[in-house]
Amino acid sequence: MSFQTVLKEIFGFDKLHDFQSKVITSMLKDENIVVISPTGSGKSLCFQLPALLYEGITIVLSPLKSLIYDQVESLKSKGVTCELLNGDLGVRKKATLFDELKKKCPRLKLLYTTPEMLLNNEETMPIIKDLYDRKLISRIVLDEAHCISTWGHDFRPNYLKVKHLKNYYPDVPIIALTATATEKVFMDIKDILGLDEKIKYFNSSFLRTNLKIEIRQRGEKLKEKKDTISKIAEMLNTKYKDQTGLMYAFSRNECEKLAEMLQEEGIKADFYHAGLSSKKRNEIQEKWINNELQIICATIAFGMGIDKSDVRVVYHFNVPKNIEGYYQEIGRGGRDGKICDCILYYNISDQVKYNQMNNKKKTEIKEKGHCFFRDKKMNIAENEARKLYDMVGFIENEYDCRHIVMCNYFGEKRKEKIGFCGDLCDNCIRLKTKGAKDKIDMSKESKEILEYIGIKSEEYIYDTNKDLILKRLIGYPKKKPKKKLKKEFNGNKSKYETYKAEFGRKEEEINDFNLDYRNIEKQMRRLIMYLISNKFMKPNVIKNEKGTWIETFRLYKKSMKVIEGSKKIII
Repeated sequence: MSFQTVLKEIFGFDKLHDFQSKVITSMLKDENIVVISPTGSGKSLCFQLPALLYEGITIVLSPLKSLIYDQVESLKSKGVTCELLNGDLGVRKKATLFDELKKKCPRLKLLYTTPEMLLNNEETMPIIKDLYDRKLISRIVLDEAHCISTWGHDFRPNYLKVKHLKNYYPDVPIIALTATATEKVFMDIKDILGLDEKIKYFNSSFLRTNLKIEIRQRGEKLKEKKDTISKIAEMLNTKYKDQTGLMYAFSRNECEKLAEMLQEEGIKADFYHAGLSSKKRNEIQEKWINNELQIICATIAFGMGIDKSDVRVVYHFNVPKNIEGYYQEIGRGGRDGKICDCILYYNISDQVKYNQMNNKKKTEIKEKGHCFFRDKKMNIAENEARKLYDMVGFIENEYDCRHIVMCNYFGEKRKEKIGFCGDLCDNCIRLKTKGAKDKIDMSKESKEILEYIGIKSEEYIYDTNKDLILKRLIGYPKKKPKKKLKKEFNGNKSKYETYKAEFGRKEEEINDFNLDYRNIEKQMRRLIMYLISNKFMKPNVIKNEKGTWIETFRLYKKSMKVIEGSKKIII
């Protein structure tokens, strides 16, 4: 069949996007390629179409079984000769597949598998090597390539096995695809795969103007959570009636509880996480795709590669671990080009939970002496803590268009200001009704924070709720009587005196300080997030002498520009 015939009759498209045409043209030249393009932009077509037009088998590596299953079933429904090869394949089906691969001219065009099956399975490796020796492997595609990066949104140690691809199959072109990659992630992909400097790099805009982003506060108590679920159920029964949605949660246990609460509200809901059997996960996924379930409560195990075009709402009941993951997850919505509401419920306690998980992970890696992180001098706890701060900073940013902030994060520098998206994020909507918030010069406060960290041997224990010093660093907008000031310190004279002495403040200056605690804590978090995200401060998590996990910070060299007054901090 001709190019146009395959495009139209099998995939149902009249023409390709310019972006797809460029990628396919490069692919047909047998070049190594990295493609970074948002969810729903048609990345998969870039390798599926050439696979049907040219001789040989295209091997596709994916990190998740659910992703593989979904894509294979979708292609088979279009009449494409493709198969999956994983550990769950039965003996008889595996034997039939191997017999096909051993033929002189296999009919198979696409083979979906995992890195373990391709690079570490004694039964599979000889068969794939034989295909290579007979020049029957046209290309190897690495889907969700960000997973091989230590800076990727969901790092998987097993996925690092793909670094051996160029050693085992040196003449086979490699195509790496991802929807979320910063410059650092791109460099990791290139280095780990051993791709040379001639690699072709394609990226398209990260701007998704059919996703409406909104941040809402969420309580932490059980009653408050139930109230939030009741409001969500009301939305599902009215605004999203007869439409499907997704809800992402912090943990497996949280998924199950949220699904149960939604069911009690009369919503057709179920939960999905890695703790379920493959059969059960496939059943739930199929029910949701066929609209038998209105909503799935899931962990990050659900989502990558899932092809359902009419998702109208994506909830996050907890703060995502990082912006990459968040972008991936909201990208499940609105793939038909229509508006999808993306509502994130935020509570600062989520940050604490993630930090606890990071602490445990760091301890385990240190005890096992994981050579990859040692050799790369990469501290997982520090890295994940910084990315979590980026995410929380994104949430607490009430000054910029959220779409522009996200694009800038992924290296797509855009100069548009607040109001750009119109009514597609809560910040731009707020601009229409209340006007834009003014950014504040916080150079003085930043200087004092960094100076304090430096004085304390570049270490600083940070407690969002209790630390009086942080409250002091915001500024002095209004006068307050000394009596009321002392009352705010709960009558603790020693704390008050320590507080004064720490910074050498005159008493009249302290009396000028406005102790608006709620505002102070919010502003302080924003400033801390900004300083970390922009590499003025480096977070670390350690155990103190009592065995308690505490968070410390260290200074970067460029912090001196703030301390010396040559660098302004305006947020």
